[in-house]
Amino acid sequence: MAAFIDILGGLVGTFFIISVLSMLWKDNPIFRIGQQAIIGATIAHYILLNFKSALNNAVLPMLSGNFWLFIPLFLGVLMYTRLKNEIAWIARYPTSVLVGIGTGVMIAGTMRGQIIDQMKNTVLDFSKSIASGDSMGIFNYLLIVIGVVTSISFFTFTREHKGLLGASAKIGRIFLMISLGANWSGELVWYLTQLIGRLSWIINTVIKTMLLGG
Repeated sequence: MAAFIDILGGLVGTFFIISVLSMLWKDNPIFRIGQQAIIGATIAHYILLNFKSALNNAVLPMLSGNFWLFIPLFLGVLMYTRLKNEIAWIARYPTSVLVGIGTGVMIAGTMRGQIIDQMKNTVLDFSKSIASGDSMGIFNYLLIVIGVVTSISFFTFTREHKGLLGASAKIGRIFLMISLGANWSGELVWYLTQLIGRLSWIINTVIKTMLLGG
């Protein structure tokens, strides 16, 4: 038999899994208990994580002589001024810095990772396919080019979708539907995998191993 603390932990975990899944039936007190517990645990986890991050990345290095770290630490502390209405306006300054830096990093990373590098690799691979006479590779890259161009034309709203632009937009809509369907099906499979994993854990670990000693 498993230790009492393991059995207790398994039962608590099972209760929260069932409480969350009970929402599929209807809103009920058990679901609300599980919801509030998960939210509370998540908030506590991130508070502790942020505290340790500030301690290890700012406070302790400052004690070693890196006093310039006082600037980001001070800006982080100013974020908490929004908790008091009279001085909540102060939080706009660190928020502006955070949003500005985040936007710059995001735009640079997105441009390089999702546009420039992908276009470069597509062109290089397309050139290699032409040089090697790989007909399937040429077809694949032509399909990619057609999908990209027509999908972009679907979001062109400065002109009415008529004629060549209209035909391109219709083809782009088909590519977008295929792409979104594939992405959503992938998300669905991931969530179903998590659900099956949790149910399998309840049956094999909690019931068979912990409770029945199998």
